[in-house]
Amino acid sequence: MGRRVALGLVVISSLAACGLIACDSASESLPEGCTAALKPSADDAGTLQEAFIAASSGDVVCLRAGTYQLDRELSVANHQNITIRGVGATRDDVVLDFAGQTIGDDGVTVTADGFTIRDLTIKNTPGNGIVVHADTSLFQNLKVTWDAGSVTDNGAYAVYPNDCSRTIVEDSEIVGAADAGIYVGSCEYAIVRRNTVHANVAGIEIENSRHADVYENTVYDNTAGILVFVLPNLRIKEVREVLIRDNTIYENNRDNFAEKGSIVSFVPKGLGMLTMGAKQLEIRDNEIRDNVNSGMLVVSFGIMETLAGIENTDADMDPYTENVWITGNTFSGNGTAPAGALIVLGEETLPDVLWDGDVRDGGGDPMICLGPTAPSFLDFDGEHLGTPDGEPSTDTTGHLCTLTPLPELTSFDTAAQ
Repeated sequence: MGRRVALGLVVISSLAACGLIACDSASESLPEGCTAALKPSADDAGTLQEAFIAASSGDVVCLRAGTYQLDRELSVANHQNITIRGVGATRDDVVLDFAGQTIGDDGVTVTADGFTIRDLTIKNTPGNGIVVHADTSLFQNLKVTWDAGSVTDNGAYAVYPNDCSRTIVEDSEIVGAADAGIYVGSCEYAIVRRNTVHANVAGIEIENSRHADVYENTVYDNTAGILVFVLPNLRIKEVREVLIRDNTIYENNRDNFAEKGSIVSFVPKGLGMLTMGAKQLEIRDNEIRDNVNSGMLVVSFGIMETLAGIENTDADMDPYTENVWITGNTFSGNGTAPAGALIVLGEETLPDVLWDGDVRDGGGDPMICLGPTAPSFLDFDGEHLGTPDGEPSTDTTGHLCTLTPLPELTSFDTAAQ
């Protein structure tokens, strides 16, 4: 689902309307902690882009309250450790509106390490909201949304750290992305916490990444709540050591509005969680309720070949799901209206945890662990789904196991690099 974004400095077609601090009147003092302060102008895109180019490492470029009407993609590429910060009373007071964008596709693209963006709203980007390819990035107290609601023409991803390390997405609201609201792809060490994510196709997605902690998020009214995926032909060939804990995941029953043919377009509505091809995944202490298809779907990449005809063309990618521990979660009201391929099971209701039963030949126990106390469970025999050879089973024998808990990742101070 991720795509590599071609990056470069945006060409500025006209001179900025004013300098960094000249945008303020003489009576306005520089806000505390700000190196420069801007306000809406006759050429918002030119003003902001000039500020980003002129900023030095360590600068804090502040945006005063108002709506900035932007007709082109913005880029931060010159210097490390740049902060963009809204200084309104709330994040809703500082708005970057890309509804009139005619140059470029995404809203903001970043290739500079040590980047922070906080306390503002980004809306109506034709492509992705904010894309960061960098080491050490912080997305804090943002809102990313589209005025059109949940429609296919919205950008695919709202907050999009990709090919990154040590990234944090926190305390933000994400609404309306046509693929994933918060997408962490091909990254090492990621923290996604205390966000509210709704009305997207996928709420939060961790894809081909290692060492992620996703916790205390509220994820509702998406097609699927949280996805943990491995896909072929990406830089990192696995998704491994991901901890999903203490989240509230409910009523993810929205019709899928992704672009037809994309990977996420095959995700059926009504899933609390979907994991595909993960290794060393721990899912604990979450509240998962009222997701009408299933609370949790655990599959290997082979299901994409079976249901969507999408082949694994990457010999270096391991498609199997192994070492998954589902423990301490609270399930209720899930599986009341099976949808998509799961309809062929012929059941009016489905258990909270579904597994496709796909294991490597001669590979031993895949360790799909539900212990010490198992939720309701079904091995639906995905290889033979919908055929007379299918042998679905609710037997938890062999699954009442436990695994070594994954470490919580609340900061990067002690993370091994």
